[in-house]
Amino acid sequence: MKQALLPLLLIAALHGQELTGEPAQLLDPIVKSPIVQTEPAPEPPRLVIPPEDIISTEIIDANGQKITIQEVQPQELEPLPEPPPPRILTPEEQATRDAARAARLAARAAYRHLMLSCTVYDGEKTMIRWNSQGRQPVEYFTAWSNVNFHYFNSLGRFKKNDTTYTLMFGVGDINTAKMTSLYARRGKTYTPPIIPALPAEAAIEPNFVVTQGNPTPADLEPIEGLHELYKEHHAALIAEYQRLKVLRAQEAAARAANPPDPKPDIIIRHWTIEPKVQPATATEGAQAQ
Repeated sequence: MKQALLPLLLIAALHGQELTGEPAQLLDPIVKSPIVQTEPAPEPPRLVIPPEDIISTEIIDANGQKITIQEVQPQELEPLPEPPPPRILTPEEQATRDAARAARLAARAAYRHLMLSCTVYDGEKTMIRWNSQGRQPVEYFTAWSNVNFHYFNSLGRFKKNDTTYTLMFGVGDINTAKMTSLYARRGKTYTPPIIPALPAEAAIEPNFVVTQGNPTPADLEPIEGLHELYKEHHAALIAEYQRLKVLRAQEAAARAANPPDPKPDIIIRHWTIEPKVQPATATEGAQAQ
């Protein structure tokens, strides 16, 4: 057993270290602007069919949903509006647009989508799983952090050194006490994972320890950046997470109190359009004779 633990302890000693490089930078505000509630768009006018134009009606009950299918006489519909003509840029406008785009690309330098799979244990420690994106063969890494990664919920982009990262991750939760009780009811024993030693106060000393894989400095860079951001902005990150959590609960309660109709009635009307007769050309007429 001791020999099996040595590689993990060595990896932990190598990567549970002080963060390096330039400090990570936020690229978007942590607190999201509230969504301005606009008036719903008016419903388009419904097609009114005179009763005498209805040829046949069939009503289908599809598991509680009423579907009415009607065959009607051909109807005259309003022609669709012509689309606006495309705007053609002048050479000067195109050059300005190209220069602005080139400046944006130069400012952000390298760009990378950071994809993480995270599990938070008892609301405190997070197991992080990621891989060497874009490098073959793919290597897989695991690390433990003393930061609750739920608090990065409002974080979209950040920059570390010369790379801009977009954060895409899934976060789950495990309550070890509940898991122990659940296993006991089934006559089994729950064995929680072994979490390496980490600083107790994440707000003061956010840090992580790699326990699987041998990540390069480039692989570690975004994980380091997240911990730097947490140290600098943990109060705002936690407050925004709590605010959004309350907001989602309120929205769920409002939907539960006023649920939309899951099976609205549907009316389908159709008619047959006879193909237009094309006038015969002189050649076609000669052949017919």
